[in-house]
Amino acid sequence: MRPVVVTAILLLVVLMSMSASAAWTPEKMCKTKYKTPCNKDIAGDNWFQMDNRCVKAFHHTAFLSFDDAEEACNQHTSGIYVGHLVSIHSLDELCQVECAMYNEQIGKAHYWIGLKRTKPMKDDDDADSNLAWTDATKSHYFRWAGGQPDNLGGEENCIEMNYGEWGLWNDEDCLQRKAYVCAVRVG
Repeated sequence: MRPVVVTAILLLVVLMSMSASAAWTPEKMCKTKYKTPCNKDIAGDNWFQMDNRCVKAFHHTAFLSFDDAEEACNQHTSGIYVGHLVSIHSLDELCQVECAMYNEQIGKAHYWIGLKRTKPMKDDDDADSNLAWTDATKSHYFRWAGGQPDNLGGEENCIEMNYGEWGLWNDEDCLQRKAYVCAVRVG
């Protein structure tokens, strides 16, 4: 009798997990939430409000290396504020960034976000050590994919989003060319 109960419980856990992950998709979430247009004048269309920042995903432009993407984001301004690759500090912000990506390109693409190692990772380093956002905000929220960051080949010092599944992060070679998400502070 016990193996049947254990099997039933495991099956229930698996089904609940599948149901929870299947219930969330960017398509459903982005149709109802996170579609507030930016209330400031920033060059170009499709900027979305995210608290005191406006964000935009760039997929239909040239894919860029991490540093080139950061430089491209620096070209966007609002008053005294200069743009940067987006920083993400909560699940709510992660969802807003995902919607900016989804609204730009429905298919899941890999995008640079503004997180980068300040010095190369060593084997005994904590996975989240030596990471900094390009906008100089504190890094305390992480959404790593399973087994990440792994610093494959000792050359993965920049962070991409949508690795494996929507919203999951991976460390990657900074010279790889990818789509990117910019954020400009507006207040």
